[in-house]
Amino acid sequence: MDRRTFIQELKLPVMATCAICLGSCAKEEITTPGGGNTGGNTTNSFKVDLTKDLQAVGSFIFNDKMIVVRLATGSVPSSFVAIQRACTHQGTEVNWNATKNEFICPNHGARFNTSGQNIGGQSTGALPVYAISISGTTLSVG
Repeated sequence: MDRRTFIQELKLPVMATCAICLGSCAKEEITTPGGGNTGGNTTNSFKVDLTKDLQAVGSFIFNDKMIVVRLATGSVPSSFVAIQRACTHQGTEVNWNATKNEFICPNHGARFNTSGQNIGGQSTGALPVYAISISGTTLSVG
């Protein structure tokens, strides 16, 4: 069997295997590090009960659209940041690194500061930052 025939015969089983693997990786719910659950929230609005979540500086909570991080003490909007979760390079979900105080894309190493600006790695621009408001003990984004 020549190389071309081998590759052509192998193509369908490999594609089928990839489709099965990708299907089994689909997320139905996202569990947040703070112990809460986003329940698959896919909107650009986000509410956080500050009596339960984001109590420590550096803590964060997320859904599939954004990450909200506590940057400082106090329950005022400037103590938090809400940023788009999809990297502007290829859409990979960025992660919060509390020790470096930055967002990092695990795909190609793009790094973003708490203002959303790219500070290193591959990216096509800054991450959008969402407006935050606080009423009582409820933080709202969007």
